[in-house]
Amino acid sequence: MSQVSKSSPSPEVCFNIGPKERQKRLIIGLAAVAVGVGAFVALRAESAPWWANLALLPIFFAGAGGLIQWREKTCMAFAMRGVRNLDGGVEAIADEAEKQALRERAARIRSTSLAAGGLATALAILLSLIG
Repeated sequence: MSQVSKSSPSPEVCFNIGPKERQKRLIIGLAAVAVGVGAFVALRAESAPWWANLALLPIFFAGAGGLIQWREKTCMAFAMRGVRNLDGGVEAIADEAEKQALRERAARIRSTSLAAGGLATALAILLSLIG
């Protein structure tokens, strides 16, 4: 059964992952942020050059991506494939409007995750320059 009206998907109810899938993204997001912070601390302890902090970008991007997918109840990969998993297994989404709404949401999640990862990396670089 579709979670979204056939006429026009509402952003409030348009999602493609259930509670168990959301928990996976939360754990991955928190773990990636923790790894990124740990890596930053290690780089600081080794007096690494400022540019070494650029390696933190994909880690912080992954962390932000996991946390934002958790908050938005939307898996970017599932959205691009046109499927959902509401904890009963992966199933195809038949409604084209719902698929399009999820793809648009996934694009926003991706760009927001990149911006958040970039900001975290910029903060790491700044902290390495002033300390």
